[in-house]
Amino acid sequence: MTSDAPDVLLAPYRGALTGPLRRRLARALLGEALVSCTCGRGAARHALESVYAAVFSAPCGPAGAGFAEHLAAARYVVLFFLVDDGPAGGARALADRLRRGDESGEDEPGRQLRALLDGLRARGADRDRLVALLADFCSAVAEEAAADLAAEPLPPDRLLHLRARTIGVLPYAECLRLVQGLPPPDPGSADDRLVVTAVEAVYLANDLFSAAVEGRARPRPPSGNTVLALARAGEGPRAAAEGAVARYNELVRGLAAAQDRPFAVLLARVVDGNRAAYGDLAATRYPGAPLELLPRLDRVRPDDPPS
Repeated sequence: MTSDAPDVLLAPYRGALTGPLRRRLARALLGEALVSCTCGRGAARHALESVYAAVFSAPCGPAGAGFAEHLAAARYVVLFFLVDDGPAGGARALADRLRRGDESGEDEPGRQLRALLDGLRARGADRDRLVALLADFCSAVAEEAAADLAAEPLPPDRLLHLRARTIGVLPYAECLRLVQGLPPPDPGSADDRLVVTAVEAVYLANDLFSAAVEGRARPRPPSGNTVLALARAGEGPRAAAEGAVARYNELVRGLAAAQDRPFAVLLARVVDGNRAAYGDLAATRYPGAPLELLPRLDRVRPDDPPS
């Protein structure tokens, strides 16, 4: 593999890689993937995942952070896509390994997990809480995939419980917390409640913009999209989308009112950063996304410059 291979592979995605941070992150993440790739999926697939990770992680990272801090957290976003887009059996196996304290897996997610954890270990971070959150995320992805395979709709309360975990915000917020050296939120504290707010906001936005793709899935749409679930329950697509927009903006107002605390600022970056990514990925990950809804979704911190 030549030294300019990452640039060649990333060339088709210049439109999404706006700004030097996104381009540098994508190149670094792709370079790491290509060095140890044995998955057989091809370098082009790694390039696409690196683009996704860079586009999502650049605006979510700490404002004013150095490249090393951004890269340490961006490695999680690569792992997220490997698990989320991978087979359910792989997600379940990784969850089991994490709960056993085993980081020795040689599959693609296992190697990415080690890159993530080794990077955080080098920064002196305590990773135990992150490992537990990663295991929960992987288990939830596997459970949702099993429900899709069985073609059995999830009960509403179970759907929301799983969606809060499959969206992957909980481990990502933990990665960012570790990178920034912030204390963990105490259970039941104001910051802990804001985590729940941020998680719901992110999955609502994701489900709004992915509904166009997932709604066409055959033989049936996936069970994990909350907007599609509301539409199927009788609200209809338009009412479900309108309800999601209104709820999203309500959640954003709650986060905006708490921006005097560092942890709330971290969560605001995650919510606003995810919102920023959908338009840039409309041509690849979210074809047909209703981009006319994007201006209707409020930002927590509208004065923050884009990354």
